[in-house]
Amino acid sequence: MSTIKDVAKLAGVSMSTVSKYINGGTIRPDKLDAIRNAIEVLDYRVNPFARSLKVQRNRTIGVLFPDIIAPFFGSILTSLDKVLREHGFHTLISCYGSNHGMERSNLKFLISNGIDGLIYVPEDLSCEEYEELTATYNVPTVLVDRLIQGVNTDAVLVDNSEAVYNAVSKLISKGHQKIAIISGPKSVFSAKERQIGYLRALTDHDVMYNDDYFVTGENTFTTGYQGCETLLALSDPPTAVVTTNYNITLGMITRLHEQGLHFPEEMDAVGFDCVEICTIMKPPLPVIYQPEAQIGQTAAQYLIERLDGYDGPVRQTRLPCAYIAD
Repeated sequence: MSTIKDVAKLAGVSMSTVSKYINGGTIRPDKLDAIRNAIEVLDYRVNPFARSLKVQRNRTIGVLFPDIIAPFFGSILTSLDKVLREHGFHTLISCYGSNHGMERSNLKFLISNGIDGLIYVPEDLSCEEYEELTATYNVPTVLVDRLIQGVNTDAVLVDNSEAVYNAVSKLISKGHQKIAIISGPKSVFSAKERQIGYLRALTDHDVMYNDDYFVTGENTFTTGYQGCETLLALSDPPTAVVTTNYNITLGMITRLHEQGLHFPEEMDAVGFDCVEICTIMKPPLPVIYQPEAQIGQTAAQYLIERLDGYDGPVRQTRLPCAYIAD
């Protein structure tokens, strides 16, 4: 059975460097490949006997989300936790608050503490960072809501681009030519896909793009509120706006109400995720709804199947969103 000492000798590095790598520390690129190659050649595993015992008794699934305050993530967590508990698993939940350093740290914490599997909503981690942190741990992972480009693992997403494309197309069919979008950051996978849907709809319907109508920021109430304020202050403001996130939608609605504008006569809009609020407005505000329960159930089921021995091709499922107008 290979040891850390064997790996260090073959890689030409110190034992402390190998230990740092195993525990998720940052390693110089010139040493990183040597360590990975040595681990592969020696078929090194982190304390495999102890880990095999842990696998038999742990039955714990790590859940790593940006937060669970947002109703979208809270609903997914509730549904996946229900499925996992029905199969005898408990969840260990960690949130990283859209902080890159905390995302790395919390991922490292979860996978190095004996979880059997991981359900993970990534935000700002590269493929290289993910592989560096997870390379020595055989932890099945299901990505939710977002992908890490280059990481080949099961994932459950929604059809972000198509959902926004359809919403913008409906506004165009109503006669709007000046349509704005208030979106999350381009660095976030789901936000970028929604922006692509917006741009594709304008192009397909021959509507001129206006850079002033393209507003991005963090997925927060402030982005929706200030973004709406910026749009209303334009000399040629839009006649309709699409949002791409629950908190952004709340901010947009709040600012429009403060301005005293009425839907849809003075400003038409389509929200995102805010079904409970948007549908009780008078008149109701159309909203894009993601199948939160189905996302959580599917992610949990995929992970359970992997833990039960399924070794088939990677599954990347995209679920359709609903457009709710009343």
